[in-house]
Amino acid sequence: MENQWSRGRGGRGRGRGRGVSPHGGASKQIDVSSQQRFNDAAAKHQASLQKFVDAGGAVVDSSSEEDLEDEVIIEKVLQKYSERNLAGGAVVDSSSEEDLEDEVIIEKVLQKYSERNLADGDSRDSLQRTQQFLAETFQSGAVICLICIETIRRADAVWNCKGCYCMLHMQCVQKWVQQGAYRADSALSVELFPLKEINWHCPKCRNEYTPSDSPTKYLCFCGKVPDPAFDPWMVPHSCGQTCGKALKPECGHECLLLCHPGPCPPCPQTVQVACHCGKSPIVSRRCGAKEWSCGKVCGSLLECAHHRCTAPCHGGTCPACPRQSEQQCLCGKNRMIRPCAFPQWQCEEPCRKPLSCGNHLCEKCCHTGACGACPRSGQRSCPCGKTKVDVPCTEDVQPCGDTCDRLLSCSIHTCTQRCHTGPCGKCRESVEKQCRCGTRTKAVQCGSEYVCETKCTRMRDCHKHQCKRKCCEGNCSSCEQLCGKTLTCRNHKCSSRCHPGLCYPCPLTVDVHCTCGATKVTVPCGRQTATKPPRCLLPCRCPPDCHHPSRERHRCHAGRCPACKQICDKELKCRHRCPRFCHSAVLVKKQEKVERVGPWEPAPQVTVKLECLPCPPCRVPVPVTCLGQHELVPSRQINNYISVMSFSFCLMDCQFSAVVLSVLVLVCENFFQQILIV
Repeated sequence: MENQWSRGRGGRGRGRGRGVSPHGGASKQIDVSSQQRFNDAAAKHQASLQKFVDAGGAVVDSSSEEDLEDEVIIEKVLQKYSERNLAGGAVVDSSSEEDLEDEVIIEKVLQKYSERNLADGDSRDSLQRTQQFLAETFQSGAVICLICIETIRRADAVWNCKGCYCMLHMQCVQKWVQQGAYRADSALSVELFPLKEINWHCPKCRNEYTPSDSPTKYLCFCGKVPDPAFDPWMVPHSCGQTCGKALKPECGHECLLLCHPGPCPPCPQTVQVACHCGKSPIVSRRCGAKEWSCGKVCGSLLECAHHRCTAPCHGGTCPACPRQSEQQCLCGKNRMIRPCAFPQWQCEEPCRKPLSCGNHLCEKCCHTGACGACPRSGQRSCPCGKTKVDVPCTEDVQPCGDTCDRLLSCSIHTCTQRCHTGPCGKCRESVEKQCRCGTRTKAVQCGSEYVCETKCTRMRDCHKHQCKRKCCEGNCSSCEQLCGKTLTCRNHKCSSRCHPGLCYPCPLTVDVHCTCGATKVTVPCGRQTATKPPRCLLPCRCPPDCHHPSRERHRCHAGRCPACKQICDKELKCRHRCPRFCHSAVLVKKQEKVERVGPWEPAPQVTVKLECLPCPPCRVPVPVTCLGQHELVPSRQINNYISVMSFSFCLMDCQFSAVVLSVLVLVCENFFQQILIV
């Protein structure tokens, strides 16, 4: 009978698959009961075991061993399947069963920790990091070696870092340590570092390890079992025993989880502890979080021994006293108000206490304790140091009369004078010395320096001027001349010392004002010509160009003001007012009238000038009467110039019946009428 459980599920190493019909039809109804499938798988498993027993327990090849392992896994899967599903008779999907088994294994690892934390609501939160490492270990392809960038399989020998808990191949880590030690050894000198130990670091967190920590054996996570065998029902690379590592922070308890990857969770034990200050009653808390604060005022006596701690209940030492008090210096002469946290301080006065000799005073600065013995008491030596005598502290030791023989400042010769007080003079031995620049030699006194007259021709750091210092030893100083180059602003010159490269921008600024000067903007020097004047919201203050006393109200602006739009209102010769717009200040284009002989001559220039134009003729209508003054005609106009108009005279009471009026000439200035009679 064909096995209806396909082997392998893609990377998990466990023989499990979905139930498939023998004929391959996924839509056909499965007519074999769950109990029958379980019996078939168990029979096949018994046949495999019998085959292994008949072979005498000999070692089989890798393929047969792999088949045997898969069959054992199938049996365990079927057993779990039968236990959970025979009662209901339903077929469970393999993917859901796979997730269920992973959860069962993780719950088994965390079982003891959960039992100790049933009363603690955040037990799962403390296990979050450990559960994450467990989930990555179960997930296929989730754990990758950072050295070879390959997936770590469940049967591979691995090494775990103690700092970041990353998982790496054992062979990769050993190769990493050897290559790192070789590179570091080649960079160090054997003569200077003969026994230098070369440490190595984790490739992920850079945690430092000594050469003795180099991995040599494949151990489980807890380090108890070497070369742990792979068990599909346990965490990969684990031994299945209790971890037993000392918990951190160290509390005396051990980890209760089964051998697991990642850090151990906090201690789950329950202890009776008091708060930091001890004022609140003892409570039961988890050992991993036994430090707690009641929130009350600490009240402990501070180091100043005058005030008490006002901070809330806290751990560790109390903070420094924040108050101030009057404190005396070390010698007790002066007093000052200082912080209580720093009670000891020194004044700048000498001690001036009498010494034990009774003849001298202490010259030490403000200090505590005894002043000590007189520095002039006991045996003292002569100035050269060859003879020691015992004289009172009130007397000075006289020179012994022997040769001084103290080493002079040249550190080569000794003083040839007799024992004397004070410093020795300069060495006067004649020696051959070389000048500083090394070009000349001369016999001079040992205490003097020989400087030749040769001027240095090297270029200074500005690469423009020579050093020109006498007997220069090569360390030419910086150029001390001023740069003097014109800056980019074109207004100032560089005031720095002579330097290579470009000069710094001009540090000055210029204010750009609006036309009225009330609003300004600050710009770097040199940019004022390209910067537009700022926008001003105040009214324009420019005086008017025309005869009006003020301009029309408008905002401050750049350039010329707009043309005046007010009424001219000048008095005409006829005593009327000009009704036109202002024409006292009008821009007029004028071109020179020059006769050009040919096109080669320049064109006449066109200029724009501000001129005052005359007022136009008066257009105000006035009444006009007939010659006999019998009829008034209102529709006539006064004109500054002579105008000819046709007119019909009134003939009432007129004696000139044959008079024909042909032309009427009116002059507005004097209302003169000229009549032509034909």
